[in-house]
Order: sequence, then structure tokens, then C-alpha cells
Amino acid sequence: MRSRGVLAVLTVLTFALPAAPAGAQLAGRIIAIAVAGPLTGGAAPFGVEQKQAVELAVDEQNATGGILGAKVALVSGDDRADAGEAKVLAQQFCDDARVLGVVGHVNSGVSVEASTVYKGCGLGMLTAMSSSPTVTERGLDNVFRLTNRDDHKGPAIAGYLVRKLRKKRAVVVDDQTAYGRGLADLFAQAFTQVGGDVASRTHVSVGQTDFGPTVASLPKDFDLLFFAGIAEAAPLLRELRATGRRQLFACGDGCWDAKGFIARAEGATTQGEGVLVLSAAPAVGRVPGSAEFAARYKARYGPIANYAVNAYDAARLILRAVETAARRKGGLPARGEVTAALRAATFQGIAYSRPVAWDAKGDNTAAVIFLNVVEGDHFKEIAEVSPEDPAK
Repeated sequence: MRSRGVLAVLTVLTFALPAAPAGAQLAGRIIAIAVAGPLTGGAAPFGVEQKQAVELAVDEQNATGGILGAKVALVSGDDRADAGEAKVLAQQFCDDARVLGVVGHVNSGVSVEASTVYKGCGLGMLTAMSSSPTVTERGLDNVFRLTNRDDHKGPAIAGYLVRKLRKKRAVVVDDQTAYGRGLADLFAQAFTQVGGDVASRTHVSVGQTDFGPTVASLPKDFDLLFFAGIAEAAPLLRELRATGRRQLFACGDGCWDAKGFIARAEGATTQGEGVLVLSAAPAVGRVPGSAEFAARYKARYGPIANYAVNAYDAARLILRAVETAARRKGGLPARGEVTAALRAATFQGIAYSRPVAWDAKGDNTAAVIFLNVVEGDHFKEIAEVSPEDPAK
């Protein structure tokens, strides 16, 4: 009972199953996986969509008989995008003996702190979204990442802006989170190395609502603004356009959110030079199976806004690892056995064209980077990019 905020939103979801086949090793048992992310606050659209996608994966697993006859339960909690809350929530998952793996977290700093708790109790953690290099750079063998890393994303978008769009003078703004600072640093470094100039570097705060002073402080002579953050992107862009600034607004994948960015920007995304938004997965429909998943998701929750496909694949990877470990053991697997099965997995999902596989750090070798503009109420994919080599 250490955090009423966490426990108030802690839920366990189970689904009805058909009768288990005769001889199923785990018939009558309950196996759980967990999902953690922000369900309230500015980053909630990412956390809610993640939870819904994982929920759908668990529901579908149970509809086909669960795992060797066992029902799969989903344990879910709100970390509020706060590292302290996340550590309490992570300990809750650790203390639940049924939980064999975790999908989450969303925010990079939160994932870093929570993963150390999971390491202590042997739980594998697979984040579909956290992109700071620190997440997988600490030598923890229980940590996996489905999306691409910021030290790939920052150079990729910087190279495109300079080499393809001929942008030379940037203003860089971040939200002072681990994700925002890290991405902004990596972008600024790469932008300079490929021939651009960073005219100024400034910050906003998570939860900030008045961006007048921020925009007023910007230099007059720049040709793009790069923002690294999440919820503050839309109101910052609105203020930029309201004051007559027409420069291109470029953003990391924290802006890859139709509801949280396009809708909240209230038309500003198509004003001036528009926006260029990075995404760490291709548009729905490009990879076989993704369009069908999107239809199932929409029927239950509404249209996909951002990382539902990634979260769904992350859940299926953990469920597959649990089943693999259970088959090998001929019974209920230990957490370490599930993590070992996850590390050895090669999995063709619906988020990426190539099969998911892990490098030595737990990063996904199939991850890709795409750039998008906005058309009306949706993103339009315009390019697949790779990190730029500054020496070229």
C-alpha cells in the first residue's frame, strides 16, 4: 500500500476460455503478463493505446486456448510517466508471482528506473517505445527494446533535414525529460556534423501551458525548429504559428500521435512550412497483418493513433516466450526461463517488415525509421531514413 495513486489504477483483466485440450500441461492455471505506462497526464495517449493493444493480444491468446491450457491474465498499472511511481508499480509486479513478463514502460527515464527493479526479481521487460540509448546500455540481460534508439533517430532526421531539405539553421527545444534531452542532444550534435548550425537551444517544461515567452525568446533568423518531447509539441506549434512564424516544425516520435499532436494542434500542422515527424514504425498496412490488426483494434477501441502495432507485437513476443519456456519445461516456467526464451526469439510481427531479433544489448535489429508529414487529420509517410554518417 505504498502508493494509492498506483494501486488505484492497478487492474487485473482475465478473459473466458474454451475448454483446455486434454493433456494440456497448464490446464486450470493462471499465467499473467503485465503492462505499464502513463494512463493519466500528458503522455496518457501513448500509455492507453499501449494497454489496449496488449489487452487485445491477451484476449486473442485466450480465445485460442491460452498457453498450454492456462488462462492468461493481464495486470495493468499507471506509472504516470513518473520514475518514482514506476518503481513502486514495478515492485507490485515483482510481488505478483503469476507475472512472467512486462510490456513497458513508455517514457525512457521511467523504463530505466523500473528495469532495475525488474532485474532484481528476474522479470523480463520489453519496451515498445522507450528510445533513449540508456535503456539498453547498462548491461541488463532482462531488458529489450522493440523501437529504434535516439542515437539512430537524431542523426537520421538531422541528415534528412540538411541533405534533402537544405535546412541550415535550427532552433532546438526539448521538454527536459530523459527522452527529450537525449534526443535533442543527439539531434543537435548530428545537425552540426552534417553542416547545419544550431542557432539556439532552449527548454520547455512538462505540463507547461503558456508558450508565449518561449516563442518570443527565439531568434529571428532560423529555418526550422526541432522539438524533442511529447505533450507540449501541439501548444508550442500553435503559438509558433499564431505569432507568424512559418518555419518548418520538425519533431521526434513523441509527436507521432494523431490525437495528441495533430488534433491538439488545431490545424497548425498544415500551416506555414508544415511539420516533419519521425516515426519508428511504418504506416499501418505496409507490413502484412497490420491492416487486419488495425481493423480489429478499431472495432474495439477506435482508430489507431500511434504505437498500437508495436505494443501488440511486444505483447505477442512475451506471450510466445512464455509458451516456448513452458513447452521446454513441460510445466510452469520460471521468470528467468521466460526471459531466456525471449532473448533467443526470432519473431515475424506486424510492426516491421523483417523478423524481430535482438542484438547483444537487447535492441531490435529489425527496427526502422520513417519520416512523415501531415495531411488533414493523419500522417503521410514520405521517407524511410537511416542514421547519417557525419564523415560522409
